[in-house]
Amino acid sequence: MKLILIKMGWDTQIIIIVENIQNEEREITLELYQSDANSYFHNGLSFAKFKLCSDETKVLFFTYERRKYLPYWAIQDISLKYPGKYFTAIGSSLDFNLGPAGIIKILNGEIIDSYGFWKRELEVTEFLENPIPEALYQWFGKDKLEEQLRELHLDKQPKKWIQDLDLYAENIIEFTEQQNQQFIEIVNYYTEIGDNWEEIKLTEDVI
Repeated sequence: MKLILIKMGWDTQIIIIVENIQNEEREITLELYQSDANSYFHNGLSFAKFKLCSDETKVLFFTYERRKYLPYWAIQDISLKYPGKYFTAIGSSLDFNLGPAGIIKILNGEIIDSYGFWKRELEVTEFLENPIPEALYQWFGKDKLEEQLRELHLDKQPKKWIQDLDLYAENIIEFTEQQNQQFIEIVNYYTEIGDNWEEIKLTEDVI
C-alpha cells in the first residue's frame, strides 16, 4: 500500500537579522513589512527592533508569524537594494507541520548558504517561536557561534542554495550535545541580563 503524505497548512515563526546597517533600519523594516509581513503581522508574535553595535553599525531584528514558508524571494529582492547588508533568515518549522527549522543567508541578492536543522537537536523550539533578539543574534549573526560551527560541517553539507521550498529536511546539519548546550547557555544568559534593543513601532515609526 502506497503512503501518501498530505501537506496541510501550518504556521512558522520568521526571524530576519540584518547586519552592517548604517541608518537604514526603518527603511529596511518598511521593505520587509510591505513585501510579505503585512499580510501576517498581527496574527501572532511580531516586532521589529534594532541596536547600535560597537563598530557604530546597526543590526535589525525583524520577526513575524506566517504560513508555511520562509519567504526568501522577498528577502532577496530587498537585499539587492541594500548592497553590503548581511541578511540571515530563519523559519521555525518548514517543509511540513512540525518540520525542521531552516536558515538562509543572503548578501547582495545572492543566497550564499542554506540548510535545515531539527529543533529538538538544538532545542531551539521555544527560542525561535518566542525570540530573544540578543540571544539569537549572538548565535546566528555573522561571525557568531553558528557560523563558526557551520565550518565544521562543510564536508557533509557544503554551502549552497538548496533551491526549493521543501528541501530543508534533506539538507540537515546535526548539532552535537555540546553545541546544543552552548546555545542554551547563550539564551539563558541574555534572558537574565536583558538587552538594549530599541523597538521600531511600525504603526507609528514606519508605515
